[in-house]
Amino acid sequence: MFSLSLSASIKFILISLLVLSVFLYVAASNGDRSFVFGKCFESCYYHLCSNHTRFKLTQPLHLRLLSWSCVDECNYACMWDTVEAFQKDGSRIPQFFGKWPFIRFAGIQEPASMVFSLLNAASHLAIFHYRSKVPPSAEMYIVWHGMAVMGIVAWLCAAVFHTRDTPVTEMMDYFSAFGLVLYNFFTLLCRVVGTSRRPVIALFALLLIALYAYHIHYLTFVNFDYGYNMVVNVTVGTLNGLGWILWCAYYWKRKPYVKKCLFVILGLNVLLLLELGDFPPILWTFDAHAIWHGGTVPLTFLWYSFIIDDALDKLSQEDVADVKKIA
Repeated sequence: MFSLSLSASIKFILISLLVLSVFLYVAASNGDRSFVFGKCFESCYYHLCSNHTRFKLTQPLHLRLLSWSCVDECNYACMWDTVEAFQKDGSRIPQFFGKWPFIRFAGIQEPASMVFSLLNAASHLAIFHYRSKVPPSAEMYIVWHGMAVMGIVAWLCAAVFHTRDTPVTEMMDYFSAFGLVLYNFFTLLCRVVGTSRRPVIALFALLLIALYAYHIHYLTFVNFDYGYNMVVNVTVGTLNGLGWILWCAYYWKRKPYVKKCLFVILGLNVLLLLELGDFPPILWTFDAHAIWHGGTVPLTFLWYSFIIDDALDKLSQEDVADVKKIA
């Protein structure tokens, strides 16, 4: 879940397409607006929801625990009736309430994205491998631990959101994801400036915290604008990604391990392009978003390998410098 980058021109196109896709995504829910869905829902609601007590008594426990209401159950059942009707008619698979149809598993709304989100959270446990290789005296030691904590929190929030899409879980996912994007940018600033320059780092931290606070306030109390959220995330991600690419270019000949950093950044860009792929889920489970989440897992492990190499290299340079001073 590291911040992403592309060239400025490609990124501009990407932002435009993503913002456009958001509006199309929300507006093109022709499935739930269809006649078939409407008739099905009317019948389902009459037979299933007229007696709320009876519905709750007959509803499986795991669905009650995940707060699936009678209306939700009718929406889910009628979604598949509508999909079947569209397929028989030879029409495109429709979307419902801004989303593709997914097979629910044990009450989990998007099982593949949920599982991959958990795997991404678990991948940040690689921080313990980092701790076994790098001493606490390393300059970025605390900073990378912060990244691990932010990564685990953000991906767990994503797992909750993909388990059950509600306004609260959606905000959890969006807010934690933006926090991670900003923190990734902060790690770049720390690596370039140096954590020993505490006044400068503190100023950067305050500015990023202020940006985060404004962003959350706007989405919460002014307008939960998907397009605005996407543009802000991509803009910060672009700055972060371009910064790491420039850093890699500067140290390319002197530090061979920077290839790992560059591979992660480019790999994330390729995976991001999947988000532009608007196609029905494969096996009603694996959509572009789920595949993107799955692809970031191995890249996270590669990133930890990179920061271990970087820390050990910097420590060895400091040891050489100390020897020269003594001599």
